[in-house]
Amino acid sequence: MPLLKEIDPKLLDYFSTWIDCLVPDKVTVSETAGVVEPYMARQHFLFHTALDLLCFCQFYPHWTHNPGTNVFSALGLRPSAGQIQSLRDRFPNARIIAVFDDDLSGRVFDCKTALWAINRDASFLLIEGEVHIKYRSSDFRTPADRFSLHRFRTLTGMRSNFRTIKPKGYVSFMAMLASSTKVK
Repeated sequence: MPLLKEIDPKLLDYFSTWIDCLVPDKVTVSETAGVVEPYMARQHFLFHTALDLLCFCQFYPHWTHNPGTNVFSALGLRPSAGQIQSLRDRFPNARIIAVFDDDLSGRVFDCKTALWAINRDASFLLIEGEVHIKYRSSDFRTPADRFSLHRFRTLTGMRSNFRTIKPKGYVSFMAMLASSTKVK
């Protein structure tokens, strides 16, 4: 995996206990990374893949400076409510921070994950450039290009301390790293 060669060796060493990079072209997380004691965790970062996690930490290595305080989970491409609840129960003192892609599917996952973390759910449909939302027996619509977790909260009145981090000017941190390595 050419992108893996661009990751700082110190980061690979930090995550070596949890992330397997031995198989060529494959990066996997065996469990949540960064865990020392679950009750110590203050921030819990959620990603789709282990490579997303590594690319994010390449740009923000300070999140790895206090082991145990920040934990990192790769959920896969189809996270579930049960998965989020299980992680929430395992790290009860940690604020969840979603680091999904900055596209429509990533923004929908931001909303779904924020809802699952508080034992709720909603349905989202894309119809003719609009996101149709069904939440708590109410229907909402917003243009797809303006849809975000903030917009969802504004429309529905949902409150949570859920946070997101998006790459500025890129769809993903993987794309951001790939772009920055082309410049060199």
